Amino acid sequence: MVIMKEKKYFKWDIHHHIVPDFYVEEMKKMGMAEFNTLKWPKWNPEASLKLMNTLQIEKAFVSISAPGIFFKDAAFSEKLSRRCNEYIAKMVKDHPERFGGFASVALPDVTSALREVEYALDILKLDGIGLMSNVNGKYLGDEDYREFYAELNKRNAIVYIHPNGIAPRDDHRFLNPLYLWQNDTTRTIIDFIKSGYHREYPNIRWILSHGGGVLAPLYESIIQSLKGENPNIEAELQQWKSQIFLDTASKAYDEQIPQLLNFSDRQHVLFGSDIGWANKMAATVLIKSYSKLDEKLGLKENEIEDIFMGNAKRLFAQDKVSINKENQTSIVIKDYKPAGQFEKIKYHYHCIPEKVIETIKSINPSFELNSITPWNEKETLEWMKEKEYNKVMLSFDLPELWKMPEKDIVHILRVYNEEVAKIRNQSPETFGAFGAVDINQPLYAISEIDYCLQQLKLDGITLSTNIDETEFDEFLDESLLKKLSSIKAPVMIHPQDSTGIPLVNENYLDSIYFMAKSFYLGSYAKYLSNTQFILTHTDGVLPYVAQPLNILFYMTVKKPRVWLYLIDNMVRNNPKGYKALMNMIVD
Repeated sequence: MVIMKEKKYFKWDIHHHIVPDFYVEEMKKMGMAEFNTLKWPKWNPEASLKLMNTLQIEKAFVSISAPGIFFKDAAFSEKLSRRCNEYIAKMVKDHPERFGGFASVALPDVTSALREVEYALDILKLDGIGLMSNVNGKYLGDEDYREFYAELNKRNAIVYIHPNGIAPRDDHRFLNPLYLWQNDTTRTIIDFIKSGYHREYPNIRWILSHGGGVLAPLYESIIQSLKGENPNIEAELQQWKSQIFLDTASKAYDEQIPQLLNFSDRQHVLFGSDIGWANKMAATVLIKSYSKLDEKLGLKENEIEDIFMGNAKRLFAQDKVSINKENQTSIVIKDYKPAGQFEKIKYHYHCIPEKVIETIKSINPSFELNSITPWNEKETLEWMKEKEYNKVMLSFDLPELWKMPEKDIVHILRVYNEEVAKIRNQSPETFGAFGAVDINQPLYAISEIDYCLQQLKLDGITLSTNIDETEFDEFLDESLLKKLSSIKAPVMIHPQDSTGIPLVNENYLDSIYFMAKSFYLGSYAKYLSNTQFILTHTDGVLPYVAQPLNILFYMTVKKPRVWLYLIDNMVRNNPKGYKALMNMIVD
């Protein structure tokens, strides 16, 4: 038996961080002894070069990572950015064949940022500008940034975007690097698009770190949600995609790589390691994943070479890289079949009976109900026939309800549960139904669960959640968790408000955040591991984040299980968190 050696590819690394001593010292002076419970890494240029040599990284384009450089005031931040940029320039001067770099600027101070753009690109000759996804909650679509983008557009500049923390979530620990931060890159791109800047400044080339966060799986949903305000958005973004490059940092899993490659084409994916913060093991895993894309996905050797280096060379050579999908077939995510696909059951179908609407009007005549379509059995049956569903499971969705007083919520949900039970009982072979409860009133919710399942004989329970607005250590009340652990019926997780644009409305992806928190706080392993969940409004994101969230299953806040993670994932090939997520019903 001949053992083939893995091919070694030379690389240009466009996601490679500096963490110089003076920067760490400044952070510590401001009270950041560590960053989001992560210790500041020990780093210097020699450490990067040593690792680059080991991993066949020919050249690294370095940048400052989160939390960026804007603190205190514009003067302090301008001084810090200048010091970082000159430090990078010296690295390039000392090792011109090994380093390039992205300059930091003191946004949101546009005047300062423009000065630094001129100095960094014209005097220091750096390769582009590095921006944080937000600075103090100010995103890249902000109206104040127009002059800044006009200058970058005139220069055909390359802009590298890295996610930054969000102030209310600074204490969210591993939830940040494994989920929330990368979403922020996606959110800032949506903000940029909503502003129309993609039309006004089409010459800027964008590198989105960590594959753009969840941009690839959310892309179709984003387009659909933006069409109402801009009917031309799909065509505009298809053209703008030629200016978008996704890097590979942290995107090493089989469910993620095809999304990156399919987003535009294989010429718009760049190798990024996250070295500086990421360790050698993480970079090695990443490199191995992409080195085997010929075996895994049928890529040609030159296509793999392009991901590792060729695409970056063309970008930094100022070549216009058009999208070319000729002779390139889309890659299918393997072994992921959302439940319901073959059963011909629609698990997630909203129903607001007429009596519920009448009840709300009697409580509050001024309540806005114009957008609510009351239950119509005939229309539903026609829809089922068109979509070839044999059965639909009826569930509750009324965002406005959660703004009402608690006693009114209880009354309206009781009316809903009784009315939906009547619909189900008239045609149980065609309609199933989930009862609805208010998780913010745990004692009521527990009794209503019993009423729904034992007396009304409903098929399951819907939890309308807004986990996004809770504190880090807040989840469901323990008494409610115990009740959920004891029932045999499925539990649907539905955001209280699923309207609008994903991530712009943070509640939209709440079912994924619900699972992430349940893993990390240990609630899932303790109470919910035998519960059949139905997750709604995930929009293709779940398989994309299943492996990172699997880490949260083991690295729980109270008792991290590092050895169990290593045994399950490296030895037994039994990643429990990942398997739990991939076995959930998604609709």
